[in-house]
Amino acid sequence: MTPAKRLLLVGGSATHLSKARASGADILWVRLPEETGPVDTGDGVEVVHADYADAETLRRLAQEAHAVRPFDAAVSLTEPGLDPAARVNDQLGLAGTGFEVAHRFTDKYLMRRRLAEAAAPGIRLVACALVEDERSLRDFGAAHGYPFIVKPTCGTASFGVLKVDGPELTAAAWAEIGRLRASDHPLVHAYDLGEFIMEEYIDGPLCSAEAFSFDGHHVVATVTEAITEESNHVHVGHAIPARVSPAVEADVVRVTGAVLDALGYRDGATHTEFKLTPEGPVLIETQARVGGALLNQLISTVYGLDLQELAFSWPLGVARAVSERPKPRGGAASWLIVTEPGKVREVRGLDEILAKPDTVGVDLWVGPGDVVRSFDGQWDGLGHVASKGDDTTDAIERCRRSLAELRILTD
Repeated sequence: MTPAKRLLLVGGSATHLSKARASGADILWVRLPEETGPVDTGDGVEVVHADYADAETLRRLAQEAHAVRPFDAAVSLTEPGLDPAARVNDQLGLAGTGFEVAHRFTDKYLMRRRLAEAAAPGIRLVACALVEDERSLRDFGAAHGYPFIVKPTCGTASFGVLKVDGPELTAAAWAEIGRLRASDHPLVHAYDLGEFIMEEYIDGPLCSAEAFSFDGHHVVATVTEAITEESNHVHVGHAIPARVSPAVEADVVRVTGAVLDALGYRDGATHTEFKLTPEGPVLIETQARVGGALLNQLISTVYGLDLQELAFSWPLGVARAVSERPKPRGGAASWLIVTEPGKVREVRGLDEILAKPDTVGVDLWVGPGDVVRSFDGQWDGLGHVASKGDDTTDAIERCRRSLAELRILTD
């Protein structure tokens, strides 16, 4: 009998663990020390709590565990775990993405520098620079015009994204950067807010390409339509397939492949965001993981393709490559759950939503007694409601109706 493969899972959620278990591998799951909540791990799973963001801590842990029984792959599907998993791949000589490539995705300034160096045809480059002080903000605006965008080079979920509309607002932007660096937000500790990048502002609707790469062959499962809250730049809604023309979709697919090739990415899931302009799609950023907002469930519902399961089974050598883009069956959409700040007193309507035949999923993160923060970024959302429909528009309408039925009462 052939022994089971062995997987090192770096960070992530119970959902990620369940997807990893579907590969049939034995799993060593490294969680942060503060992640002590109960999880039904099942057989073949060992859990270790360690600060995997500390390179030396994870290096020793991986080396010692690998010496007892070698790993076949190291994978993470959570942003703070991507670079650490890549370091393990380098350290142990595993076949997955290494740190040099992975860090081009987690560092937005490095991503843009690499794309400029590659000079790949078809990729429109935007002006960018690192924030050094308030004067650098004024200089960038003078050189490239207003408005422009400021955001952490290594952030995620729209946290800390600022739009500087004019020279009179550079002082306020610099002050806000200082406030963000000193923030006590409960999730900030997992990200480096030391560096901020300035980028030319691109106007137009937002979309993203959800792809999986098989030894350098990039398959875009879907193009996702994103709906953004203008007040804080948070992506509150996601819908598939995006309601764009075949020509626009083809452009997004083509540029996605060019971006991934330029960054040297060959294997695994990616979530690549674009603004759509009359001159074509313009890259905003890309992540070497499956997108959030229940996107994996949406894609599985509409296309029958589970990108999270592939993220584990492909590097273990137990999955077949997908050669062509799948065809959609209907549409699906998800929407961010928000409510007024305060302590949660009661949740109403959840059971009724879960019982609906068109509900794809609900991932509500709060319950009675939990404290709701002000809605300043994606992290301050309370989860998502996702629904399916006959097409994208129908799915959005069903999703919004279900969202309206969910009442989270706070004091």
